[in-house]
Amino acid sequence: MKICVVTPYFQTEPAWLQQAHDSVKAQSIPAHHILVCDGSAPAQIQAFQGSHIVLPRNYRDYGNTPRLIGCHHAIAAQADAIAFLDADNWFDKDHLEGLMAFAQANRLDACSSARMLHRLDGSRMAKCPQVNARPYIDTSCLLVMRSAFQHMIAWVLFPPAVAAEADNHVWNHMKTSGARLGFLDKPTMAYRTRHAVHYQIANEAPPREAVVRVDLSGDNYH
Repeated sequence: MKICVVTPYFQTEPAWLQQAHDSVKAQSIPAHHILVCDGSAPAQIQAFQGSHIVLPRNYRDYGNTPRLIGCHHAIAAQADAIAFLDADNWFDKDHLEGLMAFAQANRLDACSSARMLHRLDGSRMAKCPQVNARPYIDTSCLLVMRSAFQHMIAWVLFPPAVAAEADNHVWNHMKTSGARLGFLDKPTMAYRTRHAVHYQIANEAPPREAVVRVDLSGDNYH
């Protein structure tokens, strides 16, 4: 069973991208990491293992075009499943194993996990109450099986006004297309949050650089 993990990045803090990559390498089941540089200077990753695609320009769509390009690379590499990981987040060691077992046991085409909120310094804060697939999922929590690969074109089907919420549009696109979806309520993805509402959930004062935003799903890509 070959799993590919697609990570787009644009001017990401090098230590954060390194942590993301290290978490893919540390998974309890093997995974091939596909980094897609979205028009910035290519990152230098220590002990890098995987594929590194460098795009000549920034597509300015919150990583959606690079995600689709990463999916194409994964499909060409005969992947059985594709997961996604934003460059400022990371996986617990059993993240992919848990999602894969859940998908196979329930004969799913795609599934999503819960997520754990972390402060900008990486310290753990609280389980996120919004990402529960009713209605929100998070890109970095998503695992798509080969039976649903045809739906990955949806990363670029939606207008720029909703590009930041494309993960939820992709999820709904799969649902309305008849894909079998499931939610695993285990927060095995670590989400490094800039959003003020998440600190308020944890009864903490938001950091000075926090983002105030109506959308609760959150996307830290840009």
